[in-house]
Amino acid sequence: MKYQLSIKAILACTLFGGGVAAHSQIKVTEARIGCLDIQKSGNLTAIVARACNGKMSCSYKAPTPDQYKREGVTAATRSFCTQGMEITYQCTTGPAQVASVDGDAWTHPPAVLVCQAPPPPPPPLSPPGARLKGFVDLHTHPLSNLGFGGKLVYGGVDAGSLLPADPDCHHNVRATSMQQALGHDNSTHGGVNFINNTCGDYLRAAVIHATQQGTPGAADEPDDSSGAPNFPNWPVWNDITHQKMWVDWIRRAYVGGLRVMVALAVNNKTLGDMTAGPGDGPTDDKASADLQIAETKQFIGRHSDFMEVALTSADLQRIVWSNKLAVVLGVEIDDIGNLNTLGRPPGDAEIEAAIGHLFDEGVRYVFPVHLIDNQFGKTAAYEDIFNYSNRREAGHWWDLVCDPSISYHFGAQKAFQGFMANAGVIAKLGPGWDVTFNSTPNYPNCGQVNRFGLSAQGIEAIKDMMKRGMLIDIDHMSDKSKNETIEIAKSQSAGAGAGKIAGYPLNSGHAGLRDFFPPGAARSPGDVNERSMTAVQYQEIGALHGMAGIGSANSNAYEWIESYQHVIAAMGNPTAASSGAIGGFGTDTDGLAMGMPPRPGSRVQYSRSFPISSSGTKSWDYNKLGVAHYGMLPDFLADARTAPNGANLVDNNLMYGADYFFQTWKKCEALKTAVK
Repeated sequence: MKYQLSIKAILACTLFGGGVAAHSQIKVTEARIGCLDIQKSGNLTAIVARACNGKMSCSYKAPTPDQYKREGVTAATRSFCTQGMEITYQCTTGPAQVASVDGDAWTHPPAVLVCQAPPPPPPPLSPPGARLKGFVDLHTHPLSNLGFGGKLVYGGVDAGSLLPADPDCHHNVRATSMQQALGHDNSTHGGVNFINNTCGDYLRAAVIHATQQGTPGAADEPDDSSGAPNFPNWPVWNDITHQKMWVDWIRRAYVGGLRVMVALAVNNKTLGDMTAGPGDGPTDDKASADLQIAETKQFIGRHSDFMEVALTSADLQRIVWSNKLAVVLGVEIDDIGNLNTLGRPPGDAEIEAAIGHLFDEGVRYVFPVHLIDNQFGKTAAYEDIFNYSNRREAGHWWDLVCDPSISYHFGAQKAFQGFMANAGVIAKLGPGWDVTFNSTPNYPNCGQVNRFGLSAQGIEAIKDMMKRGMLIDIDHMSDKSKNETIEIAKSQSAGAGAGKIAGYPLNSGHAGLRDFFPPGAARSPGDVNERSMTAVQYQEIGALHGMAGIGSANSNAYEWIESYQHVIAAMGNPTAASSGAIGGFGTDTDGLAMGMPPRPGSRVQYSRSFPISSSGTKSWDYNKLGVAHYGMLPDFLADARTAPNGANLVDNNLMYGADYFFQTWKKCEALKTAVK
């Protein structure tokens, strides 16, 4: 039937296919270079226009004096014109864009002007009245470059996005082009240079390198690494500190079948204080989340042709039926409302105000607990660095006890011990942190979990979220917190008899089945940890009609599809057919998590109907480069379909995630007025 498209059909016949769009052509409106600004700017403008107008892409090198002379332009000598070049242009009648070359425009690479043909809209996966179709990503962070004080993750999400610092050290400016938003990162990740990088910071650079080096397998890009327009250094699949959700890449994922995306504000104050400096963005959780939420809404509004914020389940259904991407706003922060800073347990009114503030801002997806213990409950123990953050922000070390099913134990991850002892870290966190570092507790040598669960305030907060019909994610909670939250959810019901609705749905957005590792997957002593979910916990989530996003970081397509199958089976859908539990992605893109590596032996085929992913002058071949950015999820799924049972899992389960998410949210809303 016309609308019953398999993911194979989408990838092979639909993605960027269905006809050739009209080409978008370059139109140069102004070009200026260094001290030639004292001349009439029209001189250079005319030269660049003759070279580039009418093309879809143009690489323009600054003219030499001889070239100027041939063009009939009297130019100052090169020795006095060693400044940058700036070219303003439009793509047909689109908004103005700027291509620039920093420093000496004659010795640096040329300016690159790019106008790409807009991809044709994909055919609707689910017309009005039909069951919703399309896959879901329960865990993304498109605006994380504004989290952590704005200086840990580099790169804007589109032209128009707020940049804490652009490649030329302009502070808190709006990007006017891809080259400005995704250009070289020296302003944010490099050391100070009082000539051409006045906003650099050697301590911050040391911390960022230590962050990358302390994450096993992560890329550690060189100083002043480059993105647009030729992307020689990033994005790459194992990068953790650069933007991977540029708008064109989100659009490519949408054209490939993505129909629901949870966009989460994210923050950790310790990481923010390690990297931010005077004049940078906020590092506290409340202000950081507020900024990211506001900017996410503006970003989505700039691209309303293919995406829209969903505030209710009915919104989500309408948006997907209209063939758009439904974006659900959420928060994954340590301290909702900065309640930890009160120094005492918050009252009911303070809890309601903190959650109500998020709801009023459009947030519908919430992590009650993130990386550290907070006023609501205790966190899952799984990375040493967050125990140090717990000591700094919550005022105490984790209270850990032995669990024979767990392999993680604090102190085993030597990389993080070295990270916290890094001179840059100690200097950025201020006097006294070295004393804290040297006073670490002496835990027993065993697998460890957090001793405690939800607080009385946490129980109140969970119920307040339920009363608003919010989607609650229990990832990052301690095992005891998870289990107590599940019991609260199971106790909720409304109606009677055949019309009775029982159990409030809970989600696990980016985890995996505890102690399951696909054959050949790399393992370390801390791999079996409290952050993963037990089979019983997944079974409980499935019975509540909650949804699981299966974590994909550092997993190739075959490893991920096997993990997906085990999680779905644990949730109560052993056949992975369209009935029963349905899963989604939990990519954690831009959340300091790696992407998916290339799979040895993958044979994804590119063609006119499924072209290779390209931006600027760069093309990414999934078979060689893996999921280098968010737009390569369709390539990943094309590979996953070739795994044993992969086509069944993708076509008959994953691709109905939009409907399952809709039904999950609808059940939350149906129960909200009956929360006990």
